[in-house]
Parts: sequence; C-alpha cells; structure tokens
Amino acid sequence: MYLYQLTYPGTWLQLESDEVRFEIEGALRALEGILTEAAIALSMFEESQSQRPDPRNEWERDAEIRRQAEDAIRKEAGDDYYQNFDEYRLLSEKRVRDKKAELGMLPRSYLHKIPFIHAHTFVYAVDSFGKYLEVLQEYDEIPGEIEKCSHEFDRLLPSVRKIRNSALHIEDRSRGYGPPRDKKKGKKMEVEGFLGLSNLEGNSLCYTIDDGSYQRVEISPEVLGILVSLANRVLASFEWSGPAHIEPSY
Repeated sequence: MYLYQLTYPGTWLQLESDEVRFEIEGALRALEGILTEAAIALSMFEESQSQRPDPRNEWERDAEIRRQAEDAIRKEAGDDYYQNFDEYRLLSEKRVRDKKAELGMLPRSYLHKIPFIHAHTFVYAVDSFGKYLEVLQEYDEIPGEIEKCSHEFDRLLPSVRKIRNSALHIEDRSRGYGPPRDKKKGKKMEVEGFLGLSNLEGNSLCYTIDDGSYQRVEISPEVLGILVSLANRVLASFEWSGPAHIEPSY
C-alpha cells in the first residue's frame, strides 16, 4: 500500500474571516482525502495488474467443478438426462456458476475490468486535486504560491482533465463527438489514428479526447508524488497557529 506524508505547519489557519478560514480548511482537508483515494487506487491497481492466475490450474479446477455438477445432475435425472439434454446442460451450467461464486471465483470479464476501475478512480482523484487548486485561487486571502502550484499541476499533468472528461462522456466519444458545442451542431471529431476509449497500455489509461487526439495519463507512484509535493507546498504557503502535525494519522 502506498503511503504519503502531509506536513501541516500548524493546526489552524491564520485568516481574519472565520467563514473564509472554515472554507479553506475544508478544501485543504479535501486535498488530503483525495490523496488518500489516489494512494489506495494506485495500490489496488498495481495489485490487480500483478495477479496472474495459472491457466493450467484454472482449467483443472474448472473441469473438476463441471464434472461434479454434471455427475450429480445425471444421477438425479436418470434416463431423462439424454431425452432432455439441452435442459440439463443449462442446469449444469447454472450449478457450475453457483459453485464458482460460492468459492469466490470471478468471471473473466470481472477480472479484466478490475484494473480499469482502479485506474479510473486514480485519474478521477488526480483531476479532483487540480479542481481544488483552482477553487483555492478564487479567494483573495490565498498566497501566490497556490497559483504557481495550479500552473505546475497543469504543466505536469496536461491530459488529465481531458481524459477524465472523455471517461465521463464516453457515450459521446464512442459516437465520435467532441465538445458539447460541436455535438449540438452534429459536428464530429477528426480522429487521429483510431478512436480509443478506456484502454490500458501498461500503467497508462488512454482515451481519445475531445480534439480527436489519443492521450495517456500514468497510474503511477510518480503522479502520486506530484500531488503529494504540490499539497505540501500548498500547506506550507499559509500562516498557521497551533502545533504542527503529519497526516494521515494512525
């Protein structure tokens, strides 16, 4: 499991307005929550990618479960088994599936999708981090360092926002539509190469974005490290009171 450290220089922000202080403290706590989500998603993504079942063992296990189900049904049905073979074949398949579920064996389609789910969770967390940096810039009381952090985020992770938008609007991208304004006009994208949606290439989640180009974002410790570094810079830029502490807490 990936663990990160955030250093809070104090306990309470030093701001004149209690209302603004409350809102900004809430945004900073949200950044911490986003880091936690990203760290967990990254850990689970890598774990799901590393799990490679032995095909031979899987085949032998499947064959034994099927043999037991078919033998039991053949014994129960007697002579009727061959008279209504299709009916009993379907019943046998249902029992095989019930047994596999009981043993915690997942369908191949489930196993295939698991890393994709964790990859999307990671990308959504990264995108939310960038959005909170933008929200923080709306306050007059914010240090100039926040704007620098936001620009740094955009520079280092330029494709995150577009990929997240394509993931959320995959029903439009799959039909070749880009931005909403173009969709309203019935104008489709000029796709570069091929239309790729929710592809995993190694540790990168890939999408055709709204300008028709094919983009990638890494699901990696390096990207998580960017968020942690920026979050610590954000925290250090404020004036604080009270004892310093490190999060997440144990």
